[in-house]
Amino acid sequence: MRIGVFAYNFEHWKTQAGIHNLMLAGYKPEVIFAADWKQLTAYRSKIRTAPCDLYLNHPKTIAALYDIDYHVAPHNSPAVASLIKEYDLDLGVVLGARILKPASFVNFRKGVLNMHPGILPFNRGLDNIKWAIMKSLPQGVTTHLIDEKIDRGLLVESETIQIYKDDTIMDLQIRVQNLEQKKMISSIALLANIQIEQLSPLQKGAYHNAMPPDVEKHLIQYMEQYTKKWSNK
Repeated sequence: MRIGVFAYNFEHWKTQAGIHNLMLAGYKPEVIFAADWKQLTAYRSKIRTAPCDLYLNHPKTIAALYDIDYHVAPHNSPAVASLIKEYDLDLGVVLGARILKPASFVNFRKGVLNMHPGILPFNRGLDNIKWAIMKSLPQGVTTHLIDEKIDRGLLVESETIQIYKDDTIMDLQIRVQNLEQKKMISSIALLANIQIEQLSPLQKGAYHNAMPPDVEKHLIQYMEQYTKKWSNK
């Protein structure tokens, strides 16, 4: 399986963990496509779910450690589209990317695998952990082969996490992040042994934008109700 990775060209937990875990599982990427940091203008909700100031290495350093080719370019650029063909890749893996356009995924033989931090199709878009709390949805991870529609494409695998009564929002975030890594490896193994035609398309479901302030202000209150309902330990 010839794998290309979409990543960020700056320190990033999912990028770092994903490259290490691919290597540990015996899936050495042929190439990493690294996109520079970009200032986003979209509204960002105020309650933080991820820890700050983690000790991380630059992905270029990790690529050098494992002797993986490393190219810095916008993911939706002609340069990356050309490199995908040049490296003759079977599968792309998203370890850090914004929305990918068709030129960035149509030339992989299998497609591009994304690990989404929510159960699709019920929890598409942004702030998935928060929306799951507010709408009383299960927390978990869905892996899918992307298409031009956000968080759609072909379903590969889906799995929920355990929820405990004393969980914080950050506990849920960390547990979902770790499950993303686990499902990445199991999904690659599955895709290596099946035909893409065996996968089912994801339905439209519900799409969420970033959680607005008037909704987010109730999040902590809903969290207590949520853990009581969903925990079984």
